[in-house]
Amino acid sequence: MKAYSIRIYGRVFNVGFRRYVHRYAIDCHVNGYVENDRTDGCVHIEAEGEESDLVRFSILCGEGTPYSKVVDMKIEAKEPTGKYEGFEEIR
Repeated sequence: MKAYSIRIYGRVFNVGFRRYVHRYAIDCHVNGYVENDRTDGCVHIEAEGEESDLVRFSILCGEGTPYSKVVDMKIEAKEPTGKYEGFEEIR
């Protein structure tokens, strides 16, 4: 089990980005959450899962969506907590 904290910058607000991230997480068997972080203008993701699933999930998130434009993505490896059951889209 691995964990990532991911911050995605660009045109990611009001374009359905969190909804896509939620779908990517389910498809990749990743647990955690996604939320808008307006303090620094990014989408923030906390994700836990198997390393191969997290890598695939990160690649999908970095590709963005039809309506978004990702200009930067920062990934920080963390210690997994095991506290997430499923994946939540925080509004």
